[in-house]
Amino acid sequence: MRIKWQDSALTAALLFFGLAGTRFAARLQGAAVPLDALAYVLIVVSAGGLLFRSVRPLWTVGITIVPIVVYLALGYPYGPILMSGVAAIYAVALYARIELAAACALLYALALLPWWNDSLTSWVTWSAGWILLPGAAGALMKLRHRSVVDTRERAVISERLRLAQEVHDVVGHGLSVIAMQAGVALYVLDKDPAKARASLEAIRDTSKEALDGLRSELDTLRGSAPLTPTITLADVPALASRMREAGLEVSVEVEEISLPGTHQLGVYRIVQESLTNVLRHSSPGVTASVRVHTVRDELVVQVTDTGTPSTFTEGHGITGMRSRAEALGGTLEVDGSHGFAVIARIPLPS
Repeated sequence: MRIKWQDSALTAALLFFGLAGTRFAARLQGAAVPLDALAYVLIVVSAGGLLFRSVRPLWTVGITIVPIVVYLALGYPYGPILMSGVAAIYAVALYARIELAAACALLYALALLPWWNDSLTSWVTWSAGWILLPGAAGALMKLRHRSVVDTRERAVISERLRLAQEVHDVVGHGLSVIAMQAGVALYVLDKDPAKARASLEAIRDTSKEALDGLRSELDTLRGSAPLTPTITLADVPALASRMREAGLEVSVEVEEISLPGTHQLGVYRIVQESLTNVLRHSSPGVTASVRVHTVRDELVVQVTDTGTPSTFTEGHGITGMRSRAEALGGTLEVDGSHGFAVIARIPLPS
């Protein structure tokens, strides 16, 4: 159990306030019971309970409230000792479960009732101001802290999912192309060394690109990533060229559109993942086409292939593409009734 310096500072402040202000409060009230050593011991013990407010809030309530009740039961004048009770109720509402905090507040109020020398209405009013109000303030502060923590956790989870999707797209695409090129190189190694060399060069270039993409994501985690994405729609033809080298014939039609960097990166990743899926799952001779164009106020991304119709199950790739489209305010549809088609519709930014 480690006591925080904030708790020690609060305890010291309440001690000073209690020891220095109690006699002055007694004079103002014309107290019938004079202050003695026991009164000051109760003040010290009550303030000392705040040392444990953040690590053992229930201890704080017990150590603080019991001396206050004894203090008032002996007829000592109202004074700064009551501020320790306010701090204790606030602490238990902030650090303990709400049920325990409510029970502690109720017990505190009921414990004072037998020694209350005024009307029941004044007891209710006093309890509302000195017990209920600090308890409510502590509960509200707890909700605020919890909201901040939840927001941070959601941000961390969102960033992890984004990173996982980027790694899936970058590394998955690279490995698919490398596997295809390696197969080609092995097949033509003895028959056509030049073709094998070209495949090995493609493996080198693809692996370098995948490593650069992975390094970029690691830089993001370190906080040293570039402020704007380096991938744009202008890179789509180069992507198609690499797919052709891997054995997939791809036609590309990309309209010249001025888009923010996030939109360009998102569209590129959708195209990349779609072509990677064609490369992985299609049979020899299948071709693919990529078209990126605008229709009224929408950006339409179409990636289709000439494969045979088939049923399919959505995996991480399609889920990731849909998430990218939705993150940009759009939608993504897939259709396997005529080959395979991926169609994303994304509103154009104003």
